[in-house]
Amino acid sequence: MSCKVLMVTSFKGGVGKSTVAANIALRFACGGKKTLLVDCDFRMRSLDIFLGVENAIVYDAGDVLSGNAELSKAVLIDKRNNNLYFLPAPYNWQEGIDSKKFADMLKKAQELFMLDYIVLDTPGSSGMEFSAAAEASDMAYIVANHSFPSIRAAEVTGRELEKMGVKDRKLIINMFDMSGRDSGKKPSVVEIIDRTYMMLVGIIPFDSKMPILQDEGKLVDSVKECNVAKAFTNICNRTEGKNVPLFTGFKKINKNKLLS
Repeated sequence: MSCKVLMVTSFKGGVGKSTVAANIALRFACGGKKTLLVDCDFRMRSLDIFLGVENAIVYDAGDVLSGNAELSKAVLIDKRNNNLYFLPAPYNWQEGIDSKKFADMLKKAQELFMLDYIVLDTPGSSGMEFSAAAEASDMAYIVANHSFPSIRAAEVTGRELEKMGVKDRKLIINMFDMSGRDSGKKPSVVEIIDRTYMMLVGIIPFDSKMPILQDEGKLVDSVKECNVAKAFTNICNRTEGKNVPLFTGFKKINKNKLLS
């Protein structure tokens, strides 16, 4: 198959876009797909911390775009799986981003590493990084959680992407409370879908272990049997066109209650 470019996005910060992007990229890689994860937050990068490579960066995407470094020197290969490549963002970038140069950089990466997927992690805004990523993307996964501001941001993000020509837009609900204890107080899955006007591709449950893992540079490969890991596997399988129910492999949940 040809390489697909997937952007993980939302105009709302704090919804877990970087967590989602990093773990989707790793799951693709573990499934045998050559995947490049690109940090598109050119002002405050964070994916290098999530991947545990903050001290390994010599060159970054800014160096490549400005012609100061070859792409091959800026891309890192993940130690967990050699199908996963990572292109870090510059820190506190003060220049603009030429969308054509950005797209050309991704095309070169496709050819250089024979990629199946490129996953773009965008910042929580509608700025230059968002525009460059959108113009280069085949599809977008828009992240929301239980909060009404994040749901509204997902709706607005989806509308903006539609204007920009990104036709394949789907919703990921992140940090979802699987206990059902607060049902009636928080928006349901159906309500979130209705408010965002998007098809749902995955639900990722809340897990208190995830922030700790991220601070240690670890991803869901460290907790393979938990529901969070199953969620990312399901999302990747659905991305590839497989008919996989949302909660496949989940343990100790009431599916009917969660979807009501």
